[in-house]
Amino acid sequence: MYSTTTGLQNLTREFGTSRPLFEDDKTIFYRKPACSPDTSFVVRMDWAGLKSLPGVVPIGMPGGILLAKDGRAIDETEVPNIEWKRYQQRLAASGTDPSPTQPAATALPVPDYFTNIFYDYYPVVGISYEQAVAFCSWRGRVISKMVNRGKPGSTDSLAADHMLVECRLPTEAEWQQAALAKRDLPHGTRCPEVAVEVNPEAAGYLKQRSGSPVFEPLIRADIRAYNRTRPTRSPISCDQPGPYFLRLVTPAYVYSGLPNDYQLLNLLGNVAEMVQERGYALGGSYRDPLTACTVTSRSAYIGPSPTVGFRCMTRATYPNRR
Repeated sequence: MYSTTTGLQNLTREFGTSRPLFEDDKTIFYRKPACSPDTSFVVRMDWAGLKSLPGVVPIGMPGGILLAKDGRAIDETEVPNIEWKRYQQRLAASGTDPSPTQPAATALPVPDYFTNIFYDYYPVVGISYEQAVAFCSWRGRVISKMVNRGKPGSTDSLAADHMLVECRLPTEAEWQQAALAKRDLPHGTRCPEVAVEVNPEAAGYLKQRSGSPVFEPLIRADIRAYNRTRPTRSPISCDQPGPYFLRLVTPAYVYSGLPNDYQLLNLLGNVAEMVQERGYALGGSYRDPLTACTVTSRSAYIGPSPTVGFRCMTRATYPNRR
């Protein structure tokens, strides 16, 4: 029961035997692509060289996957609602008023998107650029405090063993690196569409996710009929043709789809993602067609939106070591 963004133990017991939800990751199954993989830019996840770089910590921080040999890591997923709620809980526990962090009610895809536990592991949206920056900054501070706790002398910011964890929005260049833009393929892969199978037992879950008025038994029958056609579909959460029960009225589960070669999820589609460069977000969203969910897609961003979220970059260093 720990936060995936800070590694801190949760302040409340959020998950018990009474949690009445179908498991998100047992809803839709995407098969491994059968097409030949791209070889123009091979991702090598060998970070042994980090140990030879002065001051760099050769490990990722909570929620992050190492992206570069200077220790920069990017979040595996977009920051979900549950982690934003934990952020608010931590602020309240420290005596800070969390109300300025509340997502804008008018910028949510459905009214209960932030409050309903059904959407806990869906990306947080309806927040401003400033709120996202503040979250990243807070996250770096609390991780730094945690990793330095109990280490002799490390709480002294000038000590050799003091570890500094910095957390921020990615730059556009970092985001495009993570999305494999260097391959010069619109979706970072030659396989933007794969075989898919939908779990009939997820009929109730998909009814709520799609906002469908159809009764569960009929949805279940329609799912079985759909599976018999051996369908293919893009694993990118976007506006694409398909059956009514796969319609997206909100972003999707942050761990859905297929990971890219960095093992990162939903860089394309789901929600467009903020970067340090203000005024736009990258990657397209669940409301955009597949053609607008590419490694070079940009959308204007001027304030809280139901289609825009974010993920953070983290980097841990020993700034006082030479």
